[in-house]
Amino acid sequence: MPDYWHEYLECFRNTYSTRTPIEEIRFVVFDTETTGLDIKKDHVLSIGAIGVKGFEIAIKDYLECYVRQQYEPSQEAVAVHGIISSHPATGLDALEATQKFLQFTKDSVLVAHHAAFDVNMINRILKENDLGKLQNKVIDTGYLARRVTIKTQAERRGTYGLDNLCRLYHIPMSDRHTAAGDAFITAILLMKLLARLKKRGVNTLGDLLRVRRAL
Repeated sequence: MPDYWHEYLECFRNTYSTRTPIEEIRFVVFDTETTGLDIKKDHVLSIGAIGVKGFEIAIKDYLECYVRQQYEPSQEAVAVHGIISSHPATGLDALEATQKFLQFTKDSVLVAHHAAFDVNMINRILKENDLGKLQNKVIDTGYLARRVTIKTQAERRGTYGLDNLCRLYHIPMSDRHTAAGDAFITAILLMKLLARLKKRGVNTLGDLLRVRRAL
């Protein structure tokens, strides 16, 4: 096993407990832009991540990686993400990008919108390189939104998708459909949802995880 994998696993020896106050947790909000939605066949184009702690977005605590492609992506993917095979020419390979993500994330609580897809894409890269799965706790802002959003409001908007929730919570959608842009947008959504959950007595990591399991 490579050293960076051992270092990543070592982070979890003294990690957050269920009693850790939410204010003391470093959340890493992340997004992967991909060539499609098939976790078995599609590829990661880029990874964006940003840190959130103490109910503040740490603007300087961010990661953005482009993944060098060995093929020409579809015109549909280019139209959505604006990422072509030669952009940037110095992009990392998938494992290098994932290594940087692990080193950035450490034992933080991961957050994404519809998180299962993004987690599975990262785990697939790890599996293809004979490594284990992500060890971090994971929070899905889609699930949190279902718990705190007035149901009729969301139903009028149609779904609990990121675009609809941004409109509902008045979040500007700049740089939408880029990994870094979507990570930042999701970080703003996370803070709005955490503020509402705190008013309902959700104060610790354990409380937050129970909200996730209650759905």
